[in-house]
Amino acid sequence: MYQNQITGQRQNPFSTIRHSLFLAVFAVLPVAGLVSGPAYAPLLFGLAGLSALLWAAENRRWPETDKAAALIALLFLLVCAFGLTDTFSPHLTRTRLAQMLGIAVGSLLLLGLPVGEQLADRLFKVLFWAVLAGVAVLVADTVLGYPLQHALGGAAENIGTKYNRGIIALVVLSWPLSANLAARGERLRAWLLLGAVTMGSVVGLSATGLAALLAGFAVWLVASVVPRFAATALGTGMSGLALALPALMRAASGHRGELASVVKSSGIHRLEIWDYMSARILERPIAGWGLGAAKVVPIRAGELAGYLYADATGIYPHNQWIELWLETGLPGVLAALALVLLVLWRLRGPWRAYGLASVAAALTASLLNFEITTDSWWASLAAAALLFRLLPHERDA
Repeated sequence: MYQNQITGQRQNPFSTIRHSLFLAVFAVLPVAGLVSGPAYAPLLFGLAGLSALLWAAENRRWPETDKAAALIALLFLLVCAFGLTDTFSPHLTRTRLAQMLGIAVGSLLLLGLPVGEQLADRLFKVLFWAVLAGVAVLVADTVLGYPLQHALGGAAENIGTKYNRGIIALVVLSWPLSANLAARGERLRAWLLLGAVTMGSVVGLSATGLAALLAGFAVWLVASVVPRFAATALGTGMSGLALALPALMRAASGHRGELASVVKSSGIHRLEIWDYMSARILERPIAGWGLGAAKVVPIRAGELAGYLYADATGIYPHNQWIELWLETGLPGVLAALALVLLVLWRLRGPWRAYGLASVAAALTASLLNFEITTDSWWASLAAAALLFRLLPHERDA
């Protein structure tokens, strides 16, 4: 223990290191995470693991775990493990199961990070400027022809898409960030932050990020007037969509030609992927094909004959709910919906509209991108949940 020269309070060195590490990681996150979306996972899960160890050394016990979230994670892991008994690709399933275990542990540790009020106040002052810096880097690099991304990633023609993951994560995180700024009396900064993220989404090449942003704003507007209706509609609508998705994809399979003139090639490619994957789902709707099997499930010759872009080389579904159905069957989908409904049920208080907007943005992205084992995606979701937990109490807001 040593004494703080300013306040005169005695501080534990483990606590000082933990607080400094927390601020340092979140300070670089909006820039490093935007420039390289996959950086979210090592930064945030690394922070969670080190902070848990420092907390344990300081307090002689582990941080508290979110029991409800942990139970859902355990049930989902058991569903995935059960898939090993009858999987299309045992090696892939074992590999992805190990990945999901790491994601679950990292996310739960991040959710449980102890953060005091003073540290939280400092955090959001830092994050406001960090987000502006990240968007400034994105805009400058885009205008100049991506010299930064070319230096980092080579001479790829689509190098601008390297920002896509970071943009999507920043859209989801912008809502808890703006909510905390508004709750701390910084409403102007809250709107400036949302405006900066909007600019980054418009300038960037991520159609998913832009769709998530628009969905978030739409739900925020509705929830600002009728929050209970917005929450109920979001939960009911997502549940119905997720459960009916395979049948809906089969019904839409014959209309790709009609959409070719109004949807860009990547959209048609997604429709083709969802076409044959929804067909495989209906072949094994309960047990699924095994975690990780989406890239290797068979594509029939008759299906390939009608596709322009999809081929037999294997690709992930670009829709996490389709992937859940395909790989884990109905039990995996139900576990995922349980997590969504838990989050919606917990959203309360005067800043509920911001929480619902973030959920809407995340659900939109989940329908258009990422694998269920994308660790950077889960890291950003866990970070958003942590930031919402740091909102001041209603009497202090």
